[in-house]
Amino acid sequence: MEELTRLENLQKVLMEFAKDAEEIYKYQIALGTPEFGNKNASRKLTDSVKAIVTFGETEYEVYLELMEYWKYIECGSKGTESSPEGAVYPAHFPPVNELIKWINVKPILPRPYNGKLPSPDTLAFLIGRKIAREGIEPFPAMATTKEELMKIYRDKISEALGHDMEYYIKKVYDES
Repeated sequence: MEELTRLENLQKVLMEFAKDAEEIYKYQIALGTPEFGNKNASRKLTDSVKAIVTFGETEYEVYLELMEYWKYIECGSKGTESSPEGAVYPAHFPPVNELIKWINVKPILPRPYNGKLPSPDTLAFLIGRKIAREGIEPFPAMATTKEELMKIYRDKISEALGHDMEYYIKKVYDES
């Protein structure tokens, strides 16, 4: 009986779905926003994207494995003095070391501060303080990815299941 319910057509479609999920999410992150541009200056986030497909007995699952900070991009972070609309995560001061790496990759061109150009450490502290105070606007790259995928795959998944069920019914009928 196990062989009858393998849903091979659905499995093939879900493998394509996973591949496209990776690509669309990477594109959404690279696209960024008009005011802030690319959300992935270091490319660490897009390099970490890995689509996983699991086929269980009663459940098939497709998910993206990402670096932990994806949720701050997706859901935003609240600030102590203002809260961006829709932000979910509490205010926090980002790790200065990570901000320094980001500054070096981006690259950030600082303006003079008190008549001097700030060092990368000072610049990282100033950026971190602004993030902690004002928060980070949500950027729904994952939500947009899901919407795009469902436009493409809703009919493909239904069709694959239809073919698999047709095969299953034929097998059961032939065996009886």
